[in-house]
Amino acid sequence: MSNLTRPVFAFFLFLLLPILAYSQSGTLRGKVTDSLDAIPSVNIIIEETDLGAVTDIKGNYLIRNIPPGEYEVKVSAIGYITEYFDVTIEKNQTARLDVKLRSTILQLQAIEIIGNKNQESSDTRTSFIDLNPKSAKILPGAGEDVFRTLQALPGVLAPNDFSSQLIVRGSGPDQNLIIIDGVEIFNPYRLYGAISMFNPSTVSDVNLITGAFPAVYGDRLSAVLDVENREGTVSTPLKGMINASIIDANLVFEGRNPFGIDGSWLFSSRRTYYDLVLEPFVKSAGLVEENVSFPNFYDIQGKLTFRLGRGHKIFLTGILSRDAVDVISAKTRKTPDSVAVQNVTRNNVLSLSWRYASRNKFINRLYVSYYENGGVAEFASKFLDPSLNRKSFEDVLPDTLSPYLLGFKFDSDFMFKKTSIENRITYNLKSMIIEAGAGVDMMQTLLTFDFQVDPSLLAFFNSRANARATLADLKDTRDYKRYKVYAQNSFNIAENLYLQPGLRVDYYDILNKTYVAPRFSLSYKLTDITVLRFGTGIFYQSPGYEKLRDQNVLFDLNPALTEQLEAEKSIHYVLGLEHWLSAEWNLRFESYYKDFRNLIVAHKVPGSKFFSELIPGRDPKYANAWTPPVALIGDSVTQVPANASYGEAYGFEILLQKKNREMDAKLNGWVSYSFAFANRYEDGQIIPFRFDQRHTLNIVANYKFAEKWDVGMRWQYGSGFPISLPEGIKPRILLTDTNGDNIPETPVVATRKSFDRKTEEVIFDVAYTENERFNSRKSPYHRLDVRVTYYTRFWNADWSFYLDVINAYNRSNLVGYDYYINENLTLGREANYMFPILPTFGVSVNF
Repeated sequence: MSNLTRPVFAFFLFLLLPILAYSQSGTLRGKVTDSLDAIPSVNIIIEETDLGAVTDIKGNYLIRNIPPGEYEVKVSAIGYITEYFDVTIEKNQTARLDVKLRSTILQLQAIEIIGNKNQESSDTRTSFIDLNPKSAKILPGAGEDVFRTLQALPGVLAPNDFSSQLIVRGSGPDQNLIIIDGVEIFNPYRLYGAISMFNPSTVSDVNLITGAFPAVYGDRLSAVLDVENREGTVSTPLKGMINASIIDANLVFEGRNPFGIDGSWLFSSRRTYYDLVLEPFVKSAGLVEENVSFPNFYDIQGKLTFRLGRGHKIFLTGILSRDAVDVISAKTRKTPDSVAVQNVTRNNVLSLSWRYASRNKFINRLYVSYYENGGVAEFASKFLDPSLNRKSFEDVLPDTLSPYLLGFKFDSDFMFKKTSIENRITYNLKSMIIEAGAGVDMMQTLLTFDFQVDPSLLAFFNSRANARATLADLKDTRDYKRYKVYAQNSFNIAENLYLQPGLRVDYYDILNKTYVAPRFSLSYKLTDITVLRFGTGIFYQSPGYEKLRDQNVLFDLNPALTEQLEAEKSIHYVLGLEHWLSAEWNLRFESYYKDFRNLIVAHKVPGSKFFSELIPGRDPKYANAWTPPVALIGDSVTQVPANASYGEAYGFEILLQKKNREMDAKLNGWVSYSFAFANRYEDGQIIPFRFDQRHTLNIVANYKFAEKWDVGMRWQYGSGFPISLPEGIKPRILLTDTNGDNIPETPVVATRKSFDRKTEEVIFDVAYTENERFNSRKSPYHRLDVRVTYYTRFWNADWSFYLDVINAYNRSNLVGYDYYINENLTLGREANYMFPILPTFGVSVNF
């Protein structure tokens, strides 16, 4: 049987698992208390099913759609003895089980806490973080965004203040798998990367695995973010939430299904105000034309849930989103630069999933989905030569600067489509849990880039230390498939020792190769309050145009260029220790090592670099002071992908967190510290990973200082990212046509008229030391964000008013430097910084 036939056969085998049986269901409800008060956050689990609930602040719980039968119910909470009860569920009836738990001196038994949910110590996953969606709503400085909230957790970094991308344990954002409701998402961003697509008001689970993830996940090297949207409420036909600030608005409506079928519906919509608030001021200042629109986005998300009988659920998920910008510089502007940008980007998802949970411990999940990410962009600009000091031209009319302006233009068109079918099964035995699945992703990709670059600007780009690829035109259309089959088994071989071996097989049509990836993890309960975990595995990532959004490198994946290419590979080793200091405070320590192999970078071919030397005694401003340029052997970077790099990332993380707290507790939050190394190896050199950050510290706290008031703060510190610093200046070398055949071939020292038009003067560029990328570090990053919230109720609705201040003490955090050449031929620079102090006011209402 061929490599292709095996996964296809297994795929169809797993799809042919329909189990069709329908019946009426029942309900279980009740209240959990101790000797004095109600107990919130208690786990109510119906054994041998996937049904359960968590008690609310008043100790109440409700579990619907339980197939009729006799069950054992497990009731557990930190600080209390776990109890078991037998209950009988009858169709169309509500059973009641009120429980009074007995306290114990931190008798945790087999339970640990993650987020505000209980996780059995038999769960062997390492590097697992379950984010409470409420944290994304209230974390200061996060803008109520899921990704920006995750950036406050150990092992997770942000490239800068302007991006919501996730840098996880020394890996780029393209090496993270992003999933929503079982659908892989290529572009999870809105507003061109400023925020994520996930709406914290509709999310129920946010699970981040930063290393050694299980076999169910694949085609990524580093981490997994698995997000699940919640179901709508079934307690009322209509319920709503409105959240508005000075920059955006968020609407959520939900309720019980009106279709006569048991279930619920939930719809949400978000939109930014940048085009409505900032645009009038910019237009009135004469910076842009009247017929333009500022960057903006909207998205509409919906989820329908249908309960069709005993154990059967159908979910229909849809997402429709659009980012757009249309900006043209005004003719009356006072700056020398001009720009015209038109762009529309679309992200659409349609998913149908069916879940069946039988009484005999069998669970089946079937996913059918369609996802598309596409857009059209036109960019044209003329701007002042980057080598010049812009301050010297502040009072010069733009029309007189044409000899000093360089042109850059490109048109792009892209469309990535993915149709997916996947089936997952879970079988619960008394001593083990077997999980398996298979699926296929059918990809259709189209990519077109057309560049028009001023030769002088291209020479400037090539002088940069971090220039990694050419700006050549690219047009390609490729259709390919990814097949996957996986299985894993969780079981215990001793009273406190649990193992989970797993195996995943992927076939990448784009490479015509099959890859086998074993995984293994274990957990060992050292004491009732201490758990040791270990995880390891092999992980592969295929190339594909759909990954370009986060790679920021334009590769040509023509079949003729990928014949010898291998999938990228990583091997993870993670060792973690988790210990409860008290019933509320949890301490976690994790160390990790990631070995990256066959990393894909731009292929280099032998080329020429030109060098000109200053003649002693002559004025370097003029071309006759420089020797004729001579060619030296160098590397020429292409768009051809090559497995020409490898790397490693290692370190440790400490997280102290207050968990399993009562919902009315005054103080909650966490403190985390990370010590990390990340390197890449290319051409026999050690190159720091561009987001290598040695020390990272996060302090997050939220304090309820009055009945209706709370204040939150987040302080973050990070040692500086690597940066490439120049060594001086050098003359710009251009190729000119000296034979009259319109082919530039003769290198010359570039010149232009001086501003007074009297002399021809040499154009200079910034000079970097050969093969010394990232030879220094930026200054440390630190920032304090503060949020104050007032809660009240009127007009039969719950209101909250908040003031959120980003960078409260106005720290100047460095992005990088713009370098220029002074008139005395010395090198000058101007620093660019991230967010200044930025206050935001907003209001949220639930009705």
